Amino acid sequence: MYKDKFVLSIIHGGHPVKETGHKGNKEIAIPFDSEYKVRLKNKNDRSCTARVFIDDKRVSQLGDVIISAGGTVDLERYIDRSLDEGKRFKFVPLDHSDVDDPTSSSNGIIKVEFRKAKHQNGIKINPDFDWHEPIVWPPKYKEDNNGPQWVYTDDKTTAGKYPQDATVYYSNSNMVQSDVNCCASLTKSSSFVSPGATVEGSKSNQRFTYSDLEVEDHAIVLKLKIVGIDKGEKMRGTKYKYCTQCGQKVKRVDKYCSECGHRI
Repeated sequence: MYKDKFVLSIIHGGHPVKETGHKGNKEIAIPFDSEYKVRLKNKNDRSCTARVFIDDKRVSQLGDVIISAGGTVDLERYIDRSLDEGKRFKFVPLDHSDVDDPTSSSNGIIKVEFRKAKHQNGIKINPDFDWHEPIVWPPKYKEDNNGPQWVYTDDKTTAGKYPQDATVYYSNSNMVQSDVNCCASLTKSSSFVSPGATVEGSKSNQRFTYSDLEVEDHAIVLKLKIVGIDKGEKMRGTKYKYCTQCGQKVKRVDKYCSECGHRI
């Protein structure tokens, strides 16, 4: 999905998944019980922040993700307790025991709010502090028009580690490649596509560092819906299926994708 030089896409099996539907109602399909990444691209000449929501829940409880001008971030985990590790995104059926509210209309919805930097400046990371240490206590939180700000007060827990009243955001470093393998081919038939939701998956070591960026109040919002494919379903009566590596439509009898060569 593309708007105002911002891109939102879903990565599964190492490749972007092809979208279907019309503008404002885009969706992609991935096999149930598989993990995925949220790809965020900034094609502007200014850095930006991205605030990500999955199933109407904020992915990062610690701040927004910074994307440099012309940069890409493959976000693969929740940022809720640590900068160094967390749980991956995993898409499951609505009857999964970890789904909080199977009746929510927000299930399967990925929403991202992009905000451009006010100036053409780079990402500034304070070199005087060890930003790789995980947060060991819940910091005081405040909100303003520029987005989330985390305010650290100096006490015996944080003395010498964090600056007093520091405003921080997060930028991505050290991407970890996913080990998710390609699963069943996708079919466009509605009988094989079902709604689902995202829960915590396996452990991820994707790391983040503190940074700050002054951004505009106005946000560009992109939305994308994920639906699930049951890997055990039979694809009878269908002429076509979809490659889960690149999303290319192929004939049901084909054994390899004509676009990327992946075995189906």
